Amino acid sequence: MPSPDRRNLPHQVRQSASASTGARVVQAGGDLQYTEVHHHLPANDAVVVVERVLPRAEAVAEVFVGREGEVGSVLGILDPAHEASGMVVVSAVAGLAGIGKTALVRVCAMEAVSRGWFPGGALFVDLNGYAPQPDQRILPRQAYGPLLHTLGRDGTVHTAPAQQHALEYHRLLEDLAARERAVLLVLDNASTTDQIADLLPRSRRHRVVVTSRHTLTVRGSRTLDLGTLARADAVALIRRQFEQLSAWDGRVRDDEAGTLRLCELCENLPLALHIVTALLARSPSLTPDELADDLAHARSRLDLLDDGERAVRAAFELSYQRLSPEQARLFRILPVNPGPHFGIATAAQLLGKDPRSSRPLLHELSRAHMIEHVGAGAWRQHDLIRDYAIELSTACLDDQKAPAARLLDHYSIKAAGTGEVLRTARRDAPADSEAVQSALAWFDQEQPNLQAAVAMGVTFDDADAALRILEAFVRLHRFRGQTAELVDTSQKIAALTTPGDERDHTVWALAGLSWTLGAYSNGGAEAERLLDFDREQFLSSLADDPRAARTQLNTLFDTARKSCSRLRDEGRHAAVPLFHQIYHLASMTGLDTRLESEALTAASRLAHRLGDDRLQVVCHVLEARRKIAPRSIGACLTALEEALELLTRSADTHAPPWQDACRQLTATALGVADALLTPRKGFRYDSGHAERAFHICRTTWRYMDAPGSEATALRRFAALRHHAGFPAEAISHYLDAVRIYEGLNRQKDVGGALLDLSAVHTAAGHPENAVRTAERAAAVFEAEQDLPSTRQALDVLALALLALGRSDEAIAASTRSEQMAVTTGDLGDRTSAAAALAQVLQRSGRGKEARRTARRALKLAKAADEPELYYSLHNWLADNGLLPD
Repeated sequence: MPSPDRRNLPHQVRQSASASTGARVVQAGGDLQYTEVHHHLPANDAVVVVERVLPRAEAVAEVFVGREGEVGSVLGILDPAHEASGMVVVSAVAGLAGIGKTALVRVCAMEAVSRGWFPGGALFVDLNGYAPQPDQRILPRQAYGPLLHTLGRDGTVHTAPAQQHALEYHRLLEDLAARERAVLLVLDNASTTDQIADLLPRSRRHRVVVTSRHTLTVRGSRTLDLGTLARADAVALIRRQFEQLSAWDGRVRDDEAGTLRLCELCENLPLALHIVTALLARSPSLTPDELADDLAHARSRLDLLDDGERAVRAAFELSYQRLSPEQARLFRILPVNPGPHFGIATAAQLLGKDPRSSRPLLHELSRAHMIEHVGAGAWRQHDLIRDYAIELSTACLDDQKAPAARLLDHYSIKAAGTGEVLRTARRDAPADSEAVQSALAWFDQEQPNLQAAVAMGVTFDDADAALRILEAFVRLHRFRGQTAELVDTSQKIAALTTPGDERDHTVWALAGLSWTLGAYSNGGAEAERLLDFDREQFLSSLADDPRAARTQLNTLFDTARKSCSRLRDEGRHAAVPLFHQIYHLASMTGLDTRLESEALTAASRLAHRLGDDRLQVVCHVLEARRKIAPRSIGACLTALEEALELLTRSADTHAPPWQDACRQLTATALGVADALLTPRKGFRYDSGHAERAFHICRTTWRYMDAPGSEATALRRFAALRHHAGFPAEAISHYLDAVRIYEGLNRQKDVGGALLDLSAVHTAAGHPENAVRTAERAAAVFEAEQDLPSTRQALDVLALALLALGRSDEAIAASTRSEQMAVTTGDLGDRTSAAAALAQVLQRSGRGKEARRTARRALKLAKAADEPELYYSLHNWLADNGLLPD
């Protein structure tokens, strides 16, 4: 990517920020983010990592030199004796990463904790403000729960809107302030004031440190400019780091000039300085001067000297080149791990090896500073190093799918087993048993990785692994009494499945909805029975004992109905989808027709009492689907019309849940049309019923202001009416669709509708219209540079021209299609184009040319080395009298 001209960048960029009234805040521009950016979670599911800041004596030792003035300034604001409110901002040259902002605030926070300034606790939160996807940037509403949990408020985050979470968060901080238990918040890696404003305490007793790469404008702030290290400090950093890695080695001490060159080539950037020091430590024969020569001659050195970023990349490259093949492979595939940190087991799964052989590889990568050691058995990659590893993996064509599958299996199996320990412990084991404490500790350590693995499972189409991990979280939250988290996780399980999924996923949805309602029930016998719904046992009964499955499903329905009488409206809203799912499962399996009716009736009555139009629409749609039968098609359409009436009187119908309800409504209307227009036993065409179905579908999309969906529905109705033998109606629908697509400037869709329309004109005996329409379609596709569709339009045009007896023009159109196929170089395309031309030539009375062209088509099919293509073409030519002698 192009580099900005470094000469146009100031040495230091001043930034400012501020705090809400009464808060004391320190800000230092951030450069480290530990959240994975290669695999993305679904919207609103960003991983929130909250860490406790430990005293210096307990924390992992890090080399930190210089910055005495900056440290003093930050500690001066954090000191409880300092009465002035404000914020300190640490910034760097724009775009320069690795400047040490996070390191500075970590050191200051640890020192403040060591001095006993924050008895209420000190917390570090990565706000991930520079993630590529905005929905991965942490907002206050996502951080309240984890912050409350880390501050010791377990199991009290209620099932309430984010505003109530905010109130509980600030009440806790106010309570701690009143008890003189000051709290320090380190809000790292913020990109906007929106990420921090609502997290700022309202009491001056507390302190906040914020890091950012941007200027954040908040009232009452102070600024602190953080530049690169001074030359003497950069040299001191290399010396102290080298002494830590190679205590008795004098190369750095003996080569002052070479060490100074290294600092200059690294632009005194702490991240690069740490890496080149590790390279020296790992290569006993390499001197600082020789390493400086290597760095000076590295690829893209001039680019990196323009803005500083390339210096870091060059250092990465030199470090990577000194890795063994096994170390290099592990380094490249580590970004497949979706979470913020990894351990020996993770590396083993990525490599497909045993942990014993993976351990030394991680230690060597850590020594080379290609990964960072963050605690006992845990490492992470700096974001820039991770980006570099991703680039290398792509260039090396590394297989990512197999390592991802192994890692997902590992996480899902381990999570399921650990979750089962907690489920069993609720009944049989004391909460303080060694097994339970070990399970809880594992969840606490791996929770960010597990959350990211859920998104990874969705990315790699492994919903089963994602669901098993979420089920383990259900057991964790239930054990800890975390109601809000239990509701959220259970809802995610239901959301990962759809009514059309296979039976196993339908049972997953049933379980998720049952657990959701149980969490809302907030205690009592019914709540326990809902939360105790055993998905695996129910699946087993479905397969081996349908009578037992029917009993379990009826028991679940009865329990859900009873729980509704003690629920608030929010919980009752959760009961309606559960009733729908019970109906759907009973209908799918044929377990109990009576239960189908009762579940749907209960859902409809509850949705009506709640006054929820959307849920009532879904109820009417489900009722309509039950009535798609020859003798009840009128009642089916009436149910759909009642759903449409609810839709047209409701507000906020553009929200995603409403969009899904409308898709169900229009899909059912299309199903009715399909039943009426397609020959089926017991059905007969009724123009009145067909027109009602069409009106429901079109009106729905018009009301939703979705002209594209309306046009798509028009094409579907047109196709149905064409195949049922009603060309006039089909032509009218296609023309309407073309007009809508033209208004939306969706040219490829215009061409597709015109192509379909041409086929209807041909079948209806309107060859002139067929020719004109096909010519328009070909022109549209050619303007869009859509070669395959242009060829298809030319082939349709050729047949339409033949119907008019314009054989020369038909041959010209078909020949042009073949010429386009030749340009693609695809033998399959060339084969089909030649065969189409042979047919046009034959129908034009040019039998000799037709057979010669057919022979060419056979040769092309044979050259394609696809036996199925060759034999299919051979049979087609024989059926059409085109097989050459």
